[in-house]
Amino acid sequence: MKIFAATAAAFLLAAGSTHAQNVSVRNLTPPGAFEVVSEGGEVSLSSRVQVQLFSNGTWGKVAHVQLMRDCNSPPIPACVTLHDGEHLQPPPWSGYTCGSQCSEGCRANIVLPPGMFRFVVALCSSGESIAGPAFDMEEPREPAQRTGSPRRK
Repeated sequence: MKIFAATAAAFLLAAGSTHAQNVSVRNLTPPGAFEVVSEGGEVSLSSRVQVQLFSNGTWGKVAHVQLMRDCNSPPIPACVTLHDGEHLQPPPWSGYTCGSQCSEGCRANIVLPPGMFRFVVALCSSGESIAGPAFDMEEPREPAQRTGSPRRK
């Protein structure tokens, strides 16, 4: 069983990107960084991206990140539209369960253990999921820093 898991893990790590419905999810450097690309038309994607962990032979949701341009973006709508050929590189995921892209506090934030992860985006029109390639995340990093206050007075 361990040999099968190791072989499956090696296969999953070998791919640099995956795509469906003219959308690609690509891993970038460092681990936790990714981009989503529209490759053949306009596409509307959920702004909530699942972070999944490969454990005991299956993928399971452990956190989520936002499909946003940067940490100073205005409130993010439920769906984000990408035009043909557009690349969107959200702030990287840090390895934490919440507040994991931008330095925002959240209750019960924990560091996930090292492991094999992937990002999963969903089409707003059908809910179809598009899983990115697996990546190995060994050590968590500090989330990106916000440069302005997200609170209004």
